[in-house]
Amino acid sequence: MSDSYIRIESPARDANVSNTQDVYLRLREMLLNGEIVPGTVISQVTLARELGVSTTPLREAMRLLQAEGLLIAEHNRRMRVAPLDPRDIDAVYASRILIEALAIRLTVPTFTPADIARLHADLDEMARAAGSEDISAWEPVHRRFHHELISGCDEALARIIDPVADRTERYRRTSLFRSAARTWEIGNDEHESIVDACAAGDATLASVYLARHLARSALTVLAKIAPEEDPVAVRSALQMVQAGAQ
Repeated sequence: MSDSYIRIESPARDANVSNTQDVYLRLREMLLNGEIVPGTVISQVTLARELGVSTTPLREAMRLLQAEGLLIAEHNRRMRVAPLDPRDIDAVYASRILIEALAIRLTVPTFTPADIARLHADLDEMARAAGSEDISAWEPVHRRFHHELISGCDEALARIIDPVADRTERYRRTSLFRSAARTWEIGNDEHESIVDACAAGDATLASVYLARHLARSALTVLAKIAPEEDPVAVRSALQMVQAGAQ
């Protein structure tokens, strides 16, 4: 692949992009939204100039994004935007299915009426954003919603889940971009089923619904990116969760 370099068309000298955390958040959003094409080789000098920052916070931000799997180090120490890898999709979604199915089972018995009310409020907010297909409004609520579903698990388990969930975010955004309205509706329906099971105190059913939701999300992503890919890990993970519920 020949080197390609990014050019940011948005205002370059953003006063808010000043430290490592600011640079990290801005660059992460660009990667997740596809503003920088997968496979692009990044010139730190060029990117720093376009963002109006020094290379020091940019270098640290890129190191954090490499740990998340969004950037890959080249042999010449340049960074390249990670490609959309179907094998990675299969692996990370299978991991989420298994770990989050366990986490929600542990969480459901801890839910209070106030917790369920918050989940319903999230559903309403996501439905409004989905109605206008506004992913920028939908995504943070969706992230919060899934975090609340597993909020009763141990912190050590949550620390395992968080980076895996982060890696699926990019793929999920890719699948939702310019998707048909029915795709959003299916997601809304699945979320409602999960909350209904939580409200009923049925931890086993909630885990199955969550596993099916994540599996369907993986299949949707793969159908758009690599329809020829056989998601062996995702299918096996889903079967394990469903078998454990019987």
